[in-house]
Amino acid sequence: MSQINSKSILKVLKAASQGGLIAAGINISWLFILEYSFKITGLPNGFPIAVVISSILPILIGAIVYFFLQKNFTEANRLFIFIGASFTALSMFPSFAATLPDGTPTPEHFALLTIPMHFVAGFVGLFYITQRS
Repeated sequence: MSQINSKSILKVLKAASQGGLIAAGINISWLFILEYSFKITGLPNGFPIAVVISSILPILIGAIVYFFLQKNFTEANRLFIFIGASFTALSMFPSFAATLPDGTPTPEHFALLTIPMHFVAGFVGLFYITQRS
C-alpha cells in the first residue's frame, strides 16, 4: 500500500473513531436515561458494554468499506450513504423480536430503548465518515 493510501485510510479511521465515540456516548446516555426514567429491568448483564461495542464497531467497519468505495467508485459518497442508511434501517428489525439472543424475553420498552440507538450509531457514523474524513 502506498503512503498516500495509508494516510487516507488513517484519516477515514480517525473520523470513524471520533464518530464512534460520540455515538457510544450518546447511546450510553440514552440507555441510562431510559433505564431510570422507565424503570427498565431485565437487560442482560454487560448490556452497557454491548451498547458501546455496538456503537463503535459498525462505524469502524463502515470506514473500511467507505475507504474501498472511495478508491474504486466516483460516486462513493452516495453509494456509501445508501448502503449505510440501508444497514441502519435493517439493523432495527431485531429490536422488535420477542426474545433476546440469549433466549430471555425482551424487556418492556426495549424497542423504545434500542431504535434511537440504531439511528444514532448509523447516522453519526455516516456523517463523520463522509464529512470529517
